[in-house]
Amino acid sequence: MKCGVRKVIALLGVLLFVSTAVTACGDSSGSSGGTSFTVKASEFEFDNTEWSVPAGESISITFINEGQVQHEWAVVNLGMDIDKGSEFTEDHVLWEIEKQDGGVTVTESYTFDTPGTYQVICALEGHVDAGMVGTLVAS
Repeated sequence: MKCGVRKVIALLGVLLFVSTAVTACGDSSGSSGGTSFTVKASEFEFDNTEWSVPAGESISITFINEGQVQHEWAVVNLGMDIDKGSEFTEDHVLWEIEKQDGGVTVTESYTFDTPGTYQVICALEGHVDAGMVGTLVAS
Protein backbone atom coordinates (compact mmCIF):
# COMPACT_ATOMS: atom_id res chain seq x y z
CA MET A 1 0.00 0.00 0.00
CA LYS A 2 1.15 3.50 -0.70
CA CYS A 3 1.76 5.86 2.21
CA GLY A 4 -1.14 8.20 1.19
CA VAL A 5 -3.65 5.32 1.19
CA ARG A 6 -2.51 4.20 4.65
CA LYS A 7 -2.98 7.73 5.98
CA VAL A 8 -6.50 7.89 4.57
CA ILE A 9 -7.40 4.51 6.08
CA ALA A 10 -5.91 5.55 9.44
CA LEU A 11 -7.84 8.84 9.34
CA LEU A 12 -11.09 7.02 8.53
CA GLY A 13 -10.47 4.69 11.47
CA VAL A 14 -9.94 7.63 13.82
CA LEU A 15 -13.10 9.36 12.52
CA LEU A 16 -15.13 6.18 13.01
CA PHE A 17 -13.83 5.82 16.57
CA VAL A 18 -14.58 9.47 17.43
CA SER A 19 -18.09 9.36 15.95
CA THR A 20 -18.84 6.16 17.88
CA ALA A 21 -17.55 7.68 21.13
CA VAL A 22 -19.56 10.86 20.65
CA THR A 23 -22.74 8.87 19.96
CA ALA A 24 -22.22 6.64 22.99
CA CYS A 25 -21.37 9.47 25.39
CA GLY A 26 -23.64 12.24 24.19
CA ASP A 27 -26.09 13.77 26.62
CA SER A 28 -29.83 13.52 26.36
CA SER A 29 -30.95 17.07 25.79
CA GLY A 30 -34.45 18.39 25.96
CA SER A 31 -37.36 16.01 25.85
CA SER A 32 -35.48 12.79 25.16
CA GLY A 33 -34.92 10.43 28.06
CA GLY A 34 -31.60 9.61 29.62
CA THR A 35 -29.47 10.13 32.67
CA SER A 36 -28.27 13.62 31.74
CA PHE A 37 -29.57 16.66 29.95
CA THR A 38 -28.98 20.37 29.57
CA VAL A 39 -31.42 23.18 30.33
CA LYS A 40 -30.79 26.67 28.96
CA ALA A 41 -32.59 29.66 30.44
CA SER A 42 -32.90 33.16 29.03
CA GLU A 43 -35.34 36.04 29.30
CA PHE A 44 -37.97 34.66 29.93
CA GLU A 45 -37.98 31.10 28.69
CA PHE A 46 -36.36 27.71 28.88
CA ASP A 47 -34.93 26.37 25.62
CA ASN A 48 -37.20 23.36 26.07
CA THR A 49 -40.34 22.90 28.12
CA GLU A 50 -40.54 19.09 28.27
CA TRP A 51 -38.12 16.62 29.77
CA SER A 52 -38.36 12.88 30.45
CA VAL A 53 -36.22 10.95 32.86
CA PRO A 54 -36.15 7.41 34.22
CA ALA A 55 -37.59 7.24 37.74
CA GLY A 56 -35.24 5.88 40.36
CA GLU A 57 -32.01 6.80 38.51
CA SER A 58 -29.64 9.61 39.32
CA ILE A 59 -30.06 12.34 36.71
CA SER A 60 -27.34 14.88 35.91
CA ILE A 61 -28.77 18.26 34.90
CA THR A 62 -26.60 21.01 33.45
CA PHE A 63 -28.28 24.39 33.84
CA ILE A 64 -26.99 27.24 31.69
CA ASN A 65 -28.25 30.75 32.33
CA GLU A 66 -27.78 32.43 28.96
CA GLY A 67 -29.81 35.42 30.12
CA GLN A 68 -28.84 38.71 31.69
CA VAL A 69 -30.94 38.28 34.86
CA GLN A 70 -30.98 35.49 37.43
CA HIS A 71 -32.89 32.29 36.65
CA GLU A 72 -33.41 28.93 38.34
CA TRP A 73 -34.92 25.54 37.53
CA ALA A 74 -37.34 24.36 40.21
CA VAL A 75 -39.28 21.10 40.19
CA VAL A 76 -42.67 21.39 41.90
CA ASN A 77 -43.97 18.65 44.21
CA LEU A 78 -46.48 16.28 42.60
CA GLY A 79 -50.02 17.66 42.86
CA MET A 80 -48.87 21.18 43.78
CA ASP A 81 -48.74 22.80 40.31
CA ILE A 82 -49.26 26.53 40.18
CA ASP A 83 -50.99 28.66 37.54
CA LYS A 84 -49.48 32.02 38.45
CA GLY A 85 -46.47 33.22 40.35
CA SER A 86 -48.47 34.65 43.25
CA GLU A 87 -49.48 31.06 44.20
CA PHE A 88 -45.85 30.01 44.70
CA THR A 89 -44.30 29.30 48.09
CA GLU A 90 -41.09 27.42 48.89
CA ASP A 91 -43.31 24.54 50.09
CA HIS A 92 -44.03 23.85 46.42
CA VAL A 93 -40.40 22.97 45.64
CA LEU A 94 -39.40 19.31 45.49
CA TRP A 95 -35.90 20.09 44.23
CA GLU A 96 -34.22 22.99 42.45
CA ILE A 97 -31.12 24.37 40.92
CA GLU A 98 -31.00 27.62 42.90
CA LYS A 99 -30.92 31.01 41.17
CA GLN A 100 -27.90 31.56 38.99
CA ASP A 101 -26.54 34.79 37.57
CA GLY A 102 -26.44 35.35 33.82
CA GLY A 103 -23.60 33.53 32.09
CA VAL A 104 -23.30 30.85 34.80
CA THR A 105 -23.36 27.10 34.13
CA VAL A 106 -23.87 24.55 36.92
CA THR A 107 -24.38 20.79 36.94
CA GLU A 108 -26.28 19.06 39.71
CA SER A 109 -27.75 15.60 40.21
CA TYR A 110 -31.08 14.37 41.53
CA THR A 111 -33.06 11.13 41.63
CA PHE A 112 -36.80 11.32 40.94
CA ASP A 113 -37.88 8.30 42.97
CA THR A 114 -41.62 8.71 42.40
CA PRO A 115 -42.88 8.35 38.82
CA GLY A 116 -45.16 11.14 37.68
CA THR A 117 -45.52 14.38 35.79
CA TYR A 118 -43.85 17.27 37.57
CA GLN A 119 -44.24 20.97 36.84
CA VAL A 120 -40.95 22.81 36.33
CA ILE A 121 -40.70 26.56 36.85
CA CYS A 122 -38.33 29.43 37.30
CA ALA A 123 -39.55 30.32 40.79
CA LEU A 124 -38.11 33.83 40.81
CA GLU A 125 -40.66 36.63 41.11
CA GLY A 126 -42.47 37.31 37.83
CA HIS A 127 -40.81 34.51 35.87
CA VAL A 128 -43.73 32.02 35.98
CA ASP A 129 -46.08 34.75 34.82
CA ALA A 130 -43.64 35.55 32.00
CA GLY A 131 -43.85 31.92 30.81
CA MET A 132 -40.93 30.09 32.41
CA VAL A 133 -42.87 26.86 32.95
CA GLY A 134 -42.31 23.29 31.75
CA THR A 135 -43.04 19.63 32.45
CA LEU A 136 -40.79 16.80 33.57
CA VAL A 137 -42.03 13.21 33.30
CA ALA A 138 -40.36 10.58 35.47
CA SER A 139 -41.27 7.05 34.42
